[in-house]
Amino acid sequence: MRWFRLYCDMIEDPKVGTLSDSEFRLWVEILCLAGLAGNGGDTGLTVSETEWKLRRNVSETLQKLIRNGLVTFQEHSMGKQTIYVPKWNVRQYQSDSSTRRVQKYRSKKA
Repeated sequence: MRWFRLYCDMIEDPKVGTLSDSEFRLWVEILCLAGLAGNGGDTGLTVSETEWKLRRNVSETLQKLIRNGLVTFQEHSMGKQTIYVPKWNVRQYQSDSSTRRVQKYRSKKA
């Protein structure tokens, strides 16, 4: 199961609090796309590819997310710009696995 962290303190964040319902929905959908891509916040999708994936026009709504600093663009070779979630790796850090800790603990006991 693929998932990402959504923090409770976002309700106090003015960047998020000023979003309309449709803007908030698009932001969450972009978070989902970034999580599915697994590229450290880069959705790997251009605006037109995102519109196709979400089956609607997002250009205008996306501009508010950009102004609020919730998304930006990642520049790729040959001029391709993909939608990117800044600070993804800060908020969506890799959880440690208990498997390694348990193995280390057991090896010390042996």
